Amino acid sequence: MKRLLFVVHRYAPYPGGSENYVRDMAEECVSRGHEVWVFTGEHKGDLNGVRVTSDANILGQIFDLIIVHGGDVGLQDFVLVNTQRIPSPILFMIIKPSESPIYMHAMDQVKYLGCSAPEDYDLLKKHNKMNKCVRVIHGIDDKISTGFPGFREKYNIKTKYMFLSCGGFWPNKAMRELVKVFDEVGRTDATLVLTGYDNRHNIMPEESEFVKPIMLDDRSEVLSAIKEADLYIMHSFSEGFGLVLLESMLNKTPWASRRIAGANLMKEFGFTYENDNQLREYLIDFDGVNQEKIENAYEYVTMNHMIKNTVDDIMRLV
Repeated sequence: MKRLLFVVHRYAPYPGGSENYVRDMAEECVSRGHEVWVFTGEHKGDLNGVRVTSDANILGQIFDLIIVHGGDVGLQDFVLVNTQRIPSPILFMIIKPSESPIYMHAMDQVKYLGCSAPEDYDLLKKHNKMNKCVRVIHGIDDKISTGFPGFREKYNIKTKYMFLSCGGFWPNKAMRELVKVFDEVGRTDATLVLTGYDNRHNIMPEESEFVKPIMLDDRSEVLSAIKEADLYIMHSFSEGFGLVLLESMLNKTPWASRRIAGANLMKEFGFTYENDNQLREYLIDFDGVNQEKIENAYEYVTMNHMIKNTVDDIMRLV
């Protein structure tokens, strides 16, 4: 049995990509018989065998590995800036590449640097840190990542096609920009559904005849939306990886994405674009799925991007 500590700014059951991803990794480790802790700023207590704390004294205990999920976030930065005072080996999962002072310090001080998307490797190559590089591929838990029928009926989506974008009404998600592209396409046989669990920036798009924004923090409903969508669109300017692309592939839903992060890694399984004009042309011509491509994507994700693949990568370090 190994002792593992994950570090993330907020932990499940709070919604969000970081929250869910760290939960999935932690619970997979528990299922393998390891003692697992999470050090986090916001939480609701221990969960499914994972011990959760906001007490920074936990960092003084001895762990076989501390796994820090990204940086440039308050709590993770606190850990990364104090690496020299922490007695356990640290794996810093790059998540979103950055050249901030925190990232530069962490890349010098930690034992391992975890890479998943092409941009992660590019950062380490640029700063001559490939000697610390380890692959930690992003993964999802197939047991809880499949949607169920009923979303279209519940939210009264009557058009032939449903285009979907999820993840929160955050500036980097570019949902207002996506609405503009969709409106310019002018399709009356498609509804663009946008879901998010937070609108603190007041940028949630307005509803119209063919645009339906929904405040939604129930992950099971988001997955059902993905399952019933005819096309998932990740229009974000930046992403750590884009777990929604993995969820789309698992639910056999085609996807289109800006050329970032996981989309660059998996471009043969979806449609990638550099600008709004390329997306606009794609949406104008969209008329359904290429079934062979969908099946190939499903096979790829189930073979390479399950949470067990992620934890296999982590456990190789201990």
